[in-house]
Order: sequence, then structure tokens, then C-alpha cells
Amino acid sequence: MTEYWSGSITFTGLGSGTDFDSIIEATVNLESHRLNRMEAWSEQWTEKQALIQGINTKLLEYKTALSDLNTMGKFLTKSATSTDSSTIGVTAGADAIESTHTIVVNQLAQNDLWSGTHGWSSSSDVITTTGGTFALNYAGKDYSIDVPAGTTLQTFVNLINADAALNDGVRASLVNDGSEYHLQLRGMDLGADNAITITGSGITGLSSTDFTQTQKAQNAQMKVDGYPSEADKWIERDSNVVSDVVEGLTFTLYDETDSKGEKITVVTDSDSIIKNIENFITLTNEIRTAIAELDETSSDEEYDDEKTSFYQVRGNYGMDIVEQNLQSILADVGLGFKRFDASSNEGDPYSSLAQIGISTETDQNSIDFGMLILDYDELQKALDKDPDAVARLFSAQSDGVSYSGKLAYESSIADLTSPGLYDVQYQVSGGVLTGATINGNAAKIDPDTWTITGISGNPEQGLIVNVSDRTDGSHQGDVAIRQGKVNETLKELDRLTDTESGTLNIIIQNYQTIIDNTAKDIGDEEDRIERLQQRLVEQYARLEASLGNYENINSSLESLLAQLE
Repeated sequence: MTEYWSGSITFTGLGSGTDFDSIIEATVNLESHRLNRMEAWSEQWTEKQALIQGINTKLLEYKTALSDLNTMGKFLTKSATSTDSSTIGVTAGADAIESTHTIVVNQLAQNDLWSGTHGWSSSSDVITTTGGTFALNYAGKDYSIDVPAGTTLQTFVNLINADAALNDGVRASLVNDGSEYHLQLRGMDLGADNAITITGSGITGLSSTDFTQTQKAQNAQMKVDGYPSEADKWIERDSNVVSDVVEGLTFTLYDETDSKGEKITVVTDSDSIIKNIENFITLTNEIRTAIAELDETSSDEEYDDEKTSFYQVRGNYGMDIVEQNLQSILADVGLGFKRFDASSNEGDPYSSLAQIGISTETDQNSIDFGMLILDYDELQKALDKDPDAVARLFSAQSDGVSYSGKLAYESSIADLTSPGLYDVQYQVSGGVLTGATINGNAAKIDPDTWTITGISGNPEQGLIVNVSDRTDGSHQGDVAIRQGKVNETLKELDRLTDTESGTLNIIIQNYQTIIDNTAKDIGDEEDRIERLQQRLVEQYARLEASLGNYENINSSLESLLAQLE
């Protein structure tokens, strides 16, 4: 048999002159058609998976970016100015109302400060040879410090500053006037309630009569727009940073004013709000573009129609859900928002993006087809009318409100009470609250406090409203938990991108299962083809050997015939 083997390489046909290798190769290629289809199939699903992973990554980036716009404080920018910022500084939060205020500051908040009149020649002077106790009262609480015999002036300072009970409420230091050292005690907290009183000391130079108050602990005193009206009455705070007097405004008091005070002006920064809205639109359109690009058909000459197209990925039912859910959030009325009813004067000034000039381009010939577009004129009109309502439409976060004078919103539980509009109905009989429902579900009532509470297991669970109209009869009113478009979108993104139950991750996992199963099938097919190739090699090797044997017989016969001649 004419055959040569070198490792896994076999050469046949060297004896008969027949190219069996080409025959084997052609046969294997023919039998590999199914394998080629499997490999193309695997490549398709790998590409599909990569595209879905890419969308998932973009959605996570979208989520991170939207988190910078998810509160009124981040979205609604208010600015406040003072006629003299060196006397009164001011900053405005989102809940500040556009207004002008007059602030009069009578005095600043101060800490207590006491200086010793007794002097020592050196900080290393021993202040007691027998030991003793130094007692003081700070902010209404008594403290006692043991002073051992042989304690020096500096050591005494260290004892006060290291006292765990005082906890740095009072700090001691030494003042050198050029000839002597004097002890100074400083209260570290501002306000009239944080006074220092030396209550007892058997140590020479440290009794209460050995100290002089050089600064008195006192509260800041101010009037806001003439209130309180009495000349000797003031709004008092134990800090020079005051944030709880006028809603949304934080005042920093640097100095006293005259009787006319300083003017504080609060305005809405419309330019910043517009920039936030433009940012929201840009971020949203980037996601819409990424999903739209899945519609673009991709072709590959190697596999022709066997090659996947982006449209096949786009056509996945899960991807349709992703696109539709995100689009419907921005097209629908906001969760918990109620369209304004002029006849009842109830509802939100703006309950949908369309009302403030944001819509989706429907012109298929436009390069912005399917994208959010902004009508700046309509937006500016909305901002001029009610900037807070515009910002709320975007960034309200579990914002409770009552649309009825019969009810007052009290509270809800974030992440437990579902955003939405709730129909509250209740009955009063004999001046007593007797029953109530929320969206048709039985609710818990408390006749003593006149409250209605949503029951666990229902969307309204944790919602508490107060009854305002307590007249006998049946009553109805709407209460809502409003969720702005940013937070509604973030909630959906949480669901879509959840690492376990998220729609996209389920698709990715399903694709991985297909890829893994295809890889197994490819392995099985490769084994089959390898066995086929080996069988063909052995088959044609035997044929080669037979042909060689016949060739030898033929040569022998020709030789014998030649001899007979």
C-alpha cells in the first residue's frame, strides 16, 4: 500500500497517481455545510447578545446621568441676593418662593468667653501643691475636674481640654500679656443657653471671682419683614447660619444691620432650568438613537442571508418592551399628576411634557424623527407662569398633595406607597368618622385624629390623609403621590437593568443559553466531521493499496506475455 503518514498528516495517491486528498477535501467541505450554518448561527447570537449588552450599558449610563436631575433641589434653581452680602449672606433652595424680604439683625449669636484675672509667671508654674477640684456648669450641665497635687498651669489646661465629659464643649487656653499668663475659658457653642459658670474651686486663682466675662453667650436676633412687630421682640436662633426662618432660604449673619435692614431678593434661574431640560432631552435622545440604530440592517457577504440583521435584534419582544415603556412614560400624564380643571380649580398646571413644549418628532422625513424636540417659546411661557410646576413635572419625588379642600395630605412611605392618583371617599355620621375607602379599597380610620390610612397590600399602603370637612354625610376627594418624569424613568430603568430580573439581562441570559447550546452542537458536528474525514482517509488508503496491488499484477502479466513472444 502506497501511503505516508507524518503525525496527523496523511499523503495518499502517490502510488496510483489519483488525487484522493482532493476527493476527501471536497467530501468534507460538502459535509461541513451544516457546521458552517451552526457557526454562522452562533456568530449571529453572539452579535445579538453584544448589541443587547451595549444597550444595557447605555441604559445604566442614562440612569446615572438622570440621577443628577432627580430632586427639586437639583432641577429647580433659585438664586437669592442681598443688598449687602458682607452683612447678610443668603442662599436659596428649590422650595424658596420668588419674593423680596427685609431682614433686620439686632445682634449676632456668640459663644461665652471668660478670662482669668490671676496671673502666673510661667505656664510651668505649679497651681496647687495639695490638689483639688475645679467645678463648672456649661449649657446647664455640671462638670467636675480633679486636679492632682503638683499640677502646673499648662497641665491644668490639658486636663480641661482632655476631659471626656466636657467633650470639647469648653476649651481652655493661656494668654500671655507680656508679663503674666492668664487662663481663658471658651464655650465652643453659640447661643444664650451655652453659658459657662464656675461653680466651685479650692485652687488659688481659679475661683469664680478670679474670672471676668469678656464675651457673653447670646442668640442671634433678627426680624423678617417687620416680624415680630414689637420693638423689643426678636426671632432668636443659637447660630449665625439660619435656615428655618424663611422656607427655602439660608441666611448667614455676618454683622448687625441698622433699623432699615437689608433687602433679600429671590428669583428663579430660568436659564439653569432650561439647561437641565435640554440635558434631559439630550440624554433621552441618545438612548432613543441607540435603540433606533438596531433597525439598521447589517449584511455580510460571507453568509449572505444567513447573517443576522440588526432588525432581528430590534424585533425581539423584550426590546420592544424596553422601547415602548420608556416612550410611554414621557408621553403619558405624570404619575399622580392631575390635569387642571378650571371649573373646580383643582389639578396641576402642567401634568404632561407636551404642555411645556416637549414632544416627539413625527415627521418621518425629519432627521429628528422619533426624537424628543423642544419648543422653546412654549417652555418659556410655562416657566414664566409657574417654574415650580415645570420642575415638579420632571423631578417630583414621592410628592404628596391633596387636590380637594375636604382632605389634607399628611404623609406616605417612600418606596412603599405607590405613586398615583387616589380617590378617597369617607363618611361622617353624628360628627364621627365612620368609614373610608381609597380607590375602592377599605381603609383604616382613626375617629379620634380624623385620619384615613391605606392598608398594607394595596398600592396606597402607608398613605395617611387628614379629614378637613367633618360635616355629616358622604364625601370624596383626590389625593396623590406625584412622581416626576425623571424619577418615573429611573424606576423603569431599575427594573429593566436589574442584574437578575431585568428585562435586558433576561434576554442576555437567554441568548447565552442559545450560544452555549450551539457551541455544544458545533463540537458534536466537528467530532462527526473529524470521524468522517478519518474514515475517508482509511477508505481511500485501502483503495490505493488495492489499486497498487492490481498494478503489480498487471505488470507481472505484461512481463509474462512479453516472454511468450
